[in-house]
Amino acid sequence: MTETQRAQWLLSMPSCADVNTAMQNLTGVGFYTSEQHKKMSYSRKKRDKMDTLKILSFLQERNPFADDKSLRNIETGVTAESSVNVDQAKEIGMKIIDSMAGKNILDYTFKKSNHAITLSVKYAIKVGGESAQVDPQLLFQRLITVSNDLFEDKSEIFKYELCSFPPSIFDASGFPREAHKPTLADAIWALGECGVSAIESSDIQYVLDGGSLLQRIPWPKCISFSSICNIYTDYVVKKYKNPVVVFDGYLDGPSTKDITHLRRTKGAAFQKVNFTEHMPCKTKKEIFLSNIENKQQFINLLSSKLSEKGCKTFHASGDADTLIVQTAVSCAANGDQDVVLVGEDTYLLVLLCYHTDMTARNIYFKSDTQKKTAKKFRIWNVKMTKTALGEETCNFVPFVHAILGCDTTSRVYGIGKGIALKKVMNNDHFKEQAVVFMSENKSKEEIIKAGE
Repeated sequence: MTETQRAQWLLSMPSCADVNTAMQNLTGVGFYTSEQHKKMSYSRKKRDKMDTLKILSFLQERNPFADDKSLRNIETGVTAESSVNVDQAKEIGMKIIDSMAGKNILDYTFKKSNHAITLSVKYAIKVGGESAQVDPQLLFQRLITVSNDLFEDKSEIFKYELCSFPPSIFDASGFPREAHKPTLADAIWALGECGVSAIESSDIQYVLDGGSLLQRIPWPKCISFSSICNIYTDYVVKKYKNPVVVFDGYLDGPSTKDITHLRRTKGAAFQKVNFTEHMPCKTKKEIFLSNIENKQQFINLLSSKLSEKGCKTFHASGDADTLIVQTAVSCAANGDQDVVLVGEDTYLLVLLCYHTDMTARNIYFKSDTQKKTAKKFRIWNVKMTKTALGEETCNFVPFVHAILGCDTTSRVYGIGKGIALKKVMNNDHFKEQAVVFMSENKSKEEIIKAGE
């Protein structure tokens, strides 16, 4: 099309428009065009509005302008440690550039201390306020190598146990040997009639171990913390009538289960997460609960949800085992219902044997999971168990459990709890020595030697 043709076409458009309008009026037919830009369409406007509302809802739950000045991931709520300085990357970079001024590039060395520390950096242990990776076995080997120049006769060194830790009470990871708690329960069960096949009474007061409850239910991916709590509450309310749930406490200082928690997480702990009940959980349950602040905050949220459903909840300042048993014993002594304690820890059985009043209502102890194993699912009748053990032996069972491996003491290599229980029941001399050693605060080795 030439320039003359284009000019003629443009100049004729007004006349053509008048003709087009006249023909539409004559025939009663209209001609309309849609919005030329797709973002001006009705469907796109509707979608944009929905997206805007989602963003506003997201920011309401994760307010970036809150008083909390800590560095955190706004999407997951993960909070950085005080050592993380990646937000100061520009200042760190300028400091490095300034330190390079006037120096030969071949002679300049980048220092690790000038690196920007990100949220993903993991540490092993802290020495003098600084993180350090330590391999005790490698350190020991290096010390042995250095000793070649320090000792003329190296046989003097080999008079001592050549290991960086005593393997009789510690494993290779540096943690105390994990106690074999179920072996004590197996030994008690083998003594005689200790349980029943089913609980016949329908009028029962349930007491639940909150720590066991937390581990029992899996968490679906990417659902809100409120939804996770609803899964727990629905499970408890449907399965148990008027239950009492007792939770551990994690923020009041050292606990008897600190070593157990470290063993479960292999010494690694996840960062703190500032979350609300409507925020989705983006991490696995085990990783999220490895941080005690996360765990305590979730327990508080779950406890409030259970209370709304009419469930009683109690919180221990530290380890809850004693409070769980005391709650069950109190319900049996003061109520008119039989009590069922639901938990997994053998120590709960040990404490029940020690604290249960034979004149009160029956107390049963059972697991909530029926594992597909060769062992028969057990329902312990604590009164029958105390009768099988004997009153005197029940007073020493906590001692046997503690001295041969529990949450605060290591398992002794080569000595099982089943054998120890038989010694307690059949050896009066061992009982006498145990009382003496406990009163004099003797060592574990001295007590075991006396029993032998």
